[in-house]
Amino acid sequence: MSRRLRASRVNPEPCPLDDCVRAHAHCRHDVYTRSTVRGIKTDDLASSAYQRMREAILEGEYEPGAPLFEVHLASHMGMSRTPVREALKLLAREGLVEAVPSRGYFVPRRSLEDLRELFELRETLEGMAARHAAVRATNDEIEELARLCDRYEAEHDWAQWAQVGTAFHTLLLTAARNARLIAILESLKGQIVLSRRSALAADSQRRDAAIREHRLILAAVKARDPQAAEAAACEHVRLSYQATLNSYQRGHTPR
Repeated sequence: MSRRLRASRVNPEPCPLDDCVRAHAHCRHDVYTRSTVRGIKTDDLASSAYQRMREAILEGEYEPGAPLFEVHLASHMGMSRTPVREALKLLAREGLVEAVPSRGYFVPRRSLEDLRELFELRETLEGMAARHAAVRATNDEIEELARLCDRYEAEHDWAQWAQVGTAFHTLLLTAARNARLIAILESLKGQIVLSRRSALAADSQRRDAAIREHRLILAAVKARDPQAAEAAACEHVRLSYQATLNSYQRGHTPR
């Protein structure tokens, strides 16, 4: 039996990263020995490690405060610690992991101050995006926003539903036609996705409210009313913030 075939039979202890990646068809998850990744560029491995760890964190597979050990992650992803370390540095810049001197990396716990700062940014930036989208969106983009609203209302799988909601906001941002605004929000995207999911998971009634709020944003964009679009988007963020705060105050740590 070849070394590669023998490597495919390796059965390491379960890891949250494994469960998350198996659930996403677009994320390949093979168990390799180091011999099978020899010759692959470190940058490529770091990119793979980054994508897989990011997906696991965004899906809530790691609890807030959980340590992220380089050795453990490297073993489960079949690579050396170097690309894993580079991936963790990227995730730290994105705000999805916290680097603690002399202790390593952890999934951050969000404080009330963290939440306030993030939602204030979201309200300003997403309101601006909606305002510009009402003026600059193409008819095709507006039709696609409407289709996403329909899917958002019809979808009953929670994970898929959250993804459709994120797609709606991403398209709204694209329609704003402001590269610098896109760059700023892209740099915050991971934290924003986590904040949206915190709000949605915190309150079972947020699903129906979020659907209505998306419809109001769509109606304003479709009417080419920038003031109404901005107001609807800002209100959507404020209500999400309130739901997340309610969860925090009940003792559920926001993710």
